Amino acid sequence: MKTRIHTIIWGALLLGIATLFLVGSLVDLSGLNPALIVVIAAVGLGTLLILAAILGTVLRLGRKPESAAETGPEASAPTL
Repeated sequence: MKTRIHTIIWGALLLGIATLFLVGSLVDLSGLNPALIVVIAAVGLGTLLILAAILGTVLRLGRKPESAAETGPEASAPTL
């Protein structure tokens, strides 16, 4: 199954917005500068996207393509 990057981006964006609303309802954010809140949300979203990309890469590299045995260098080597 191919990873759809747009799904990850939109999911991370919605997760960040929902988290911001949840934190805003549970914690008094009136003392914080709105720019600081945006920066914290951007850093959190960026971290989440980087972790998702690393996880996707690790999972992709962990799988062997099924046609690798047929197209690899061993397939063209003569057998003795």
